[in-house]
Amino acid sequence: MAEKEELLVKQVEDITETWVLGLLHHSLHAPVRLRRWSRVESSSRDTLAGFSSSRATIEVEYEVEGEATLKKETYVVKVIPTEGHMAGLLTSEGMHHVEVGQYGRFLRALGAWETEKLGAGVGVVAEIVPAHALALSTPHHFTLVLPEITNLGYQIHSVVEGLGEAQVVAVASKMGRFHGTTVSYKVLTGANLQTDFPKCFHQGNIDSPVFSVFARAGFERLREEWSRDASRRHLLDLLEPYEAIFAEFVIASLKPEEPFATALHGDLQPSNIFFKHDAQGQLTIKLIDWATARYSQGPIDLVYLLNIGVDPEVRRKVTLEAKEAYFEAFNASLADLKANMSYPRDLFEEQFARCRQMMVVWSVMCFNIFFSTPHLMDRLVGIISDVLLDPSISPPTLPPSAAHPTHSPST
Repeated sequence: MAEKEELLVKQVEDITETWVLGLLHHSLHAPVRLRRWSRVESSSRDTLAGFSSSRATIEVEYEVEGEATLKKETYVVKVIPTEGHMAGLLTSEGMHHVEVGQYGRFLRALGAWETEKLGAGVGVVAEIVPAHALALSTPHHFTLVLPEITNLGYQIHSVVEGLGEAQVVAVASKMGRFHGTTVSYKVLTGANLQTDFPKCFHQGNIDSPVFSVFARAGFERLREEWSRDASRRHLLDLLEPYEAIFAEFVIASLKPEEPFATALHGDLQPSNIFFKHDAQGQLTIKLIDWATARYSQGPIDLVYLLNIGVDPEVRRKVTLEAKEAYFEAFNASLADLKANMSYPRDLFEEQFARCRQMMVVWSVMCFNIFFSTPHLMDRLVGIISDVLLDPSISPPTLPPSAAHPTHSPST
């Protein structure tokens, strides 16, 4: 552990030649000779970039002792910023531990189990999770080193650009398979993900700044702006039930409902999803930024993808197809891994509807974050109004107790 802690990067300026050599030694477990290296602090077109972390890209050329070939690698180094309100939020919520734990413990264990069941390179975990070179966290800092995924032929979109219909369906299918794989792993191994992988899943807290600062400020802003807008004033009455119980409702809805509770990515925005066509022409993906990963209901990821990742007109066109792709992939994974259970359609639909209600709160929470981007503000308004005006979606209510009824698996 002491050797690892020496590799902790508190700011990108800490990345020196000595640090690069230490990273290579740690990753390769062999003596190396560094021939060349460079460091460039990353920039991004994405609206959210830099809110939660700082990044640098490093390129290295090196030789491994006993091998004649010159090797080249390009890494992205991610660290928590040393100051700012988001740095405090990440550490107070423990999100940096979650992200490092996902890469370092849970995802590695899940991937190894899936490989044992299906064969090397076959499963969804091997596809969507980039192999890390270092994952380390302490109380106030973390360092994560991943391959530069665009160098591997993948492409990325910004939040403002959004995703197209085919991309949304592809991600929905991959996440359905990933969620089904996680449930199969849990059922077949008897694992308790929350206790067996401590600090690997973000835990909701009713006193979190997410609710007390961001969401509350969002509701206040909406009341002020919509009360002056005749075309939206009628939405304020429909929004009142959400504002009355928003924190309690979200916390209750996030409580895992067994046996189909699964591991969520938690932040399927476009800038965290990399796309590439494989040799057969099929779309493959890689996912980064697992800092808000949760143990909860799988449709949360699906609904989040269908909202923050796309413009309203795309969402309205693709929702039914994406839902079917997700649901079929979830159950296909349960069948392929012989979990002897299936995800009930009625439960899926019930959870999907509740997740849409949660997206109202999430969208309100983001209003002040996206205030300088009119296009994203319009997207948030579209999310809120679509749910509020949907006659099939009732106002949110709290369950009789903190726990929702569990559902028995269908065989």
